[in-house]
Amino acid sequence: MTELLILGTSAGVSTANRHHFSMAIKRNGRLYLIDCGCPANMLLKKMGEDPRKIDAVFLTHWHPDHASGLPMLIQDLQLTYKPEGLSIYGPAGTGRKLAQLQKMFILPPEIYPFNLHAIEYDEETVFDFDGLRIEFFKTNHLAQETWRKLDEKHGHEITPIAYGLVIHVDGKKIVVSGDVFSSNDLIPVLPDADLVIHEFGHMPPNKLNAFVKEQQIPNLLITHIHHEWDLRAEELREIVSEGHSGEVNVAYDLMRVAI
Repeated sequence: MTELLILGTSAGVSTANRHHFSMAIKRNGRLYLIDCGCPANMLLKKMGEDPRKIDAVFLTHWHPDHASGLPMLIQDLQLTYKPEGLSIYGPAGTGRKLAQLQKMFILPPEIYPFNLHAIEYDEETVFDFDGLRIEFFKTNHLAQETWRKLDEKHGHEITPIAYGLVIHVDGKKIVVSGDVFSSNDLIPVLPDADLVIHEFGHMPPNKLNAFVKEQQIPNLLITHIHHEWDLRAEELREIVSEGHSGEVNVAYDLMRVAI
């Protein structure tokens, strides 16, 4: 059986109820982390899972609400003697950013009992292992003139690139939006999707409602919740599902979704 473990569900601001964004695929006793907002390692333990079972981490982009838990995860795995290697998949610039992180947090690779690998992906990359296939598509979350100018100002070291993921497992297709500029970023990968996991940190609910109706999304799970909507999950669900025949749910921390 394959499960989605919804770990943290907040957007840029955590709340008393929602931690920063992360989720995991649990399959055949192994874990595959999608984003690593803080504190992903602790949330896995709250769900009764062992972070040492993580084979790979897939970062959609390097904003802190998606990657701030990475140094703590690495230290956790160092101190609990993870026996196998760990691969960190991310957009262009991930190798450099991971090396900077290791220096900043005094986590040089010489102290790990495991091998840590940085793997930079693009739209042509396919992760295919043990019946789990993951593909990547660019979003326009960071593809704006403001970010391009900031990247140029800082010597092209910001590398403002963001992706979403398409997961194929157990005959199902799951689209994970990552952060988007608009829901239109997802349209090319939507056909035949059984579940769409859509962020709600960068748009009003009426736009998400228009999207699910126009695209006839059969099953939508809303996550990456803007802090102003933290305690308004049912109101959000009602607005997004109005006039739509498909299923709409709002994610919460420590949620399990059977595939």
